[in-house]
Amino acid sequence: MLELIIVGFVFWIGYQVGMTIMAYRLRDLLLNDAIRRGLIKKINLEEELTVMQLFVEKNNNMLYLYEKDDNTFICQGSTLEELATLAKKYENIKYATVMIGTEIYAFVDGIVKSEQEVIK
Repeated sequence: MLELIIVGFVFWIGYQVGMTIMAYRLRDLLLNDAIRRGLIKKINLEEELTVMQLFVEKNNNMLYLYEKDDNTFICQGSTLEELATLAKKYENIKYATVMIGTEIYAFVDGIVKSEQEVIK
């Protein structure tokens, strides 16, 4: 009688392991199909989002963009919009806070936003 209970228990464990493997394979199949069809996009979570701290220096109608921590030169332009596009193009700066005197602006993916726009 004990042999029947042991055999039944072994079959039950085999059934549970098989169901778990089948569920994992089915989930993987559905996920890959959804990614292939474009329903789900893979996101790279290893990329850290950093906000650079920058400041602008005005000199003869020209704006010079520097990094705040170590005063390294980033780019120059005549408008803030130009500085934002050049910073994204040359230094790959996606997010930054920018100070011009006492005014604060944000560069968000090459677009200039004022302090009021960011707070909203």
